[in-house]
Amino acid sequence: MKSWPAVLGAVLAVALALFMIVEPAATLEASANGLKLWFQAVLPALFPFFVVCDLLVALGVVRFLGVILEPVMRPVFRLPGAAGFVVAMGFTSGFPVGAVLSRQLYEQGSLSNDEAERLASFTNNASPLFIIGVVGTGLLNNPAVGYLLAASHYLSNLLVGFLIGRKAPPSPGGYRLRANLLALGLAELLRANRESPGPGHMLGEAIKKALLNTAVVGGFIIVFSVLSAALSRWGVIFEVARVFQFLGASYATSIGLGMGCFEMTIGAQAIASSTAPELEKLLAVSGVLAWSGLSVQAQVMSLLAGTPVRYWFYFKARLLQILLSLGLTVLGFKLWPADLPLLSAPASLWFSSMPTATDFLRASCEGIIWSTAVLLIIGFISWLTSFRFSRSIR
Repeated sequence: MKSWPAVLGAVLAVALALFMIVEPAATLEASANGLKLWFQAVLPALFPFFVVCDLLVALGVVRFLGVILEPVMRPVFRLPGAAGFVVAMGFTSGFPVGAVLSRQLYEQGSLSNDEAERLASFTNNASPLFIIGVVGTGLLNNPAVGYLLAASHYLSNLLVGFLIGRKAPPSPGGYRLRANLLALGLAELLRANRESPGPGHMLGEAIKKALLNTAVVGGFIIVFSVLSAALSRWGVIFEVARVFQFLGASYATSIGLGMGCFEMTIGAQAIASSTAPELEKLLAVSGVLAWSGLSVQAQVMSLLAGTPVRYWFYFKARLLQILLSLGLTVLGFKLWPADLPLLSAPASLWFSSMPTATDFLRASCEGIIWSTAVLLIIGFISWLTSFRFSRSIR
């Protein structure tokens, strides 16, 4: 079980080398497409998010939130309160922010081995802009469908976190609700500020880490763009598609699913352009989003290198999310209003075609704002809970 990822990696490396030798023109074209995707979409979306998240960690904001969010995170996910920061950021920013932040908290000692593995397994998601803007509006021609897919995607991953948390061992000594959460949180914040280096050093380190992480993601995007081109030319994707045909999917949808096994965006685009029935299209896209593609999974595991997170555990979490996401998508389809068009609506005015670099940059900034708002709301609920608890015991 431990050796098969290495064997698969060796096979893919040999395949890439052969393709580069035999098809140099196709290799350059695929590399250019991957670089363009990284520069126009990934870089403006992830870089500012990485910088801000690193600054929040360095300034002690995560320590403060760790105390405030403890009453919510511990009973629901059996994770420390600081994990709430990763959940909020991972659900609003897209791949692979959850992996980066999980690694940071683990290296700080805020997470145990088991907690780091469980947290990383459900906090890596497609961004709202990608699901609603790219998939819903750009590919399926209906932003409302994007909201349906986003709801099934995020809710299914939250359910993954909840379900795997049920099998986790309880906290040592149990969990006791404390009445002075706000005071304890502020004390942690002040302590972290006293221990932190100067603002110039923090900003410089944040930019260095953000550049490195974003460059790693870009490298994987380019490599898998070339790999996808190679597998398409050699007919491997068509062989993978036969498996989905055997399971009952149409030929066109099977091709998209075969592509989606390796790269999420290409797979979703192929499925959206097919002539499959509406429900089949929705289920196929939902499954591809939950699986996220080997490209994204390779990014996540690369950024989690040096942590106790095992690929086999992450792999099983993706399979569980696929099942949950498909069930939620079917439920959403059944509840869809009969008078509201599903996949035949006119193009939305949100984007004239596909989102631009400016759209992704704006979405990144909005994601930071929404994440902060969500954390503040949850923190306020936690504080109210502790306040009522303190009043009841007096």
